[in-house]
Amino acid sequence: MSDRSPVTLPLLDRVVQQSLEGDYAHVAAQRARSGGPEPRERKVGRTAAVVVGVFGLLVATAAVQTERQAATDETSRTELVARANDGRARLADLQDRIADLTQETTDMQASYDRILEQENAVASEVDVLRLATGYGAVSGPGVRFVVDDGEDGDESAVMARDLRQLVTGLWEVGAEAISVNGLRLTALSSITTSGTAITVNQRSLAPPYVVSAIGDTRSLQADFADTVYGQTFFAVVSRFGLQVQIDNVEALELPAGRTPVLRNAVPLGAEAPTLSSPTSPTSPSSPSSRSTEDTP
Repeated sequence: MSDRSPVTLPLLDRVVQQSLEGDYAHVAAQRARSGGPEPRERKVGRTAAVVVGVFGLLVATAAVQTERQAATDETSRTELVARANDGRARLADLQDRIADLTQETTDMQASYDRILEQENAVASEVDVLRLATGYGAVSGPGVRFVVDDGEDGDESAVMARDLRQLVTGLWEVGAEAISVNGLRLTALSSITTSGTAITVNQRSLAPPYVVSAIGDTRSLQADFADTVYGQTFFAVVSRFGLQVQIDNVEALELPAGRTPVLRNAVPLGAEAPTLSSPTSPTSPSSPSSRSTEDTP
C-alpha cells in the first residue's frame, strides 16, 4: 500500500491554503533579500519590548520618587513634632510666667492698698494738724470781739499786750481757731508792737482790731470772762476806756495761715516736739498803768 498524506480538509480548501502559504513564504523571502520591512510579528515584539522598558523605567522612577518623598515626609514629620514640643515647652514657660506675674500683681495690689490706707491715715492726721496749728481754713460758730481805741489819746489806745491777753484767754477756754483782722494765728504767730503799730504775723494792723474765735458759743464768752486773762482784759477795758463789742456768730470763716519755710524737721514716726500756744501767753499785768513800751 502506498503512503498518502491524510486528507482532513476538503480538497479546495487545502489547495487554497497551500497556495497562500507558498505566496507568504515567497514574499517573506523577497523582503529578506531586499531589506524591506520585517514581518509584523517581529515589529510587534520590538514595540512590546520598548513599551516594557519604558514602563519599567517609569516604575523605577516612581519608586525612587516614592522613596525620596517618604524620606522628605519623615523629615517634615520630625520637624513638626520638634516644633510642637518646642511650642508646648514655650506655652508651659508662658503659663508659669503668667502665674508669676499674677502673683506679683496680687502682691503689688496688696502693697498699694496698704500704702493707700497709710496715705489716707496720714492725710487725716495732716488735716487735724492743719486745724490745730492754723494752716488749714476752717469755718464754724464762734465769738467775734471788735476792740478799738478809746477817746483819751494814747492812754486809751489798744496795745499788743491787750490783744495777747484776749487771745491767750480764748485759747485757754477751748477756742479751736483764732484770727486777728483776717490773719490766722498759727503755732508760729506773734502779736507785737512795731513803733506805734500792732504787728501780727509780721504785718502791721490798724484799729479797730477784730478777733474771731471759733468755739462753743454757749460758753466761750462766759468761760473767757472767768479766766485770769479775761478778768485782766476787761479791767483794762474798763479803766482806760477801750471800746469793745462782743457778738456770737453762727458761721465764722477763718482763712488758713501762711505756710512757713521749715528750718528744722523731725523724721516721720519720731517724737514730735510739744507745740506751744499760737501766741506766747503773758502774765496778767496790772491795769493801773499803760506803758507805751510793749515787749512781748
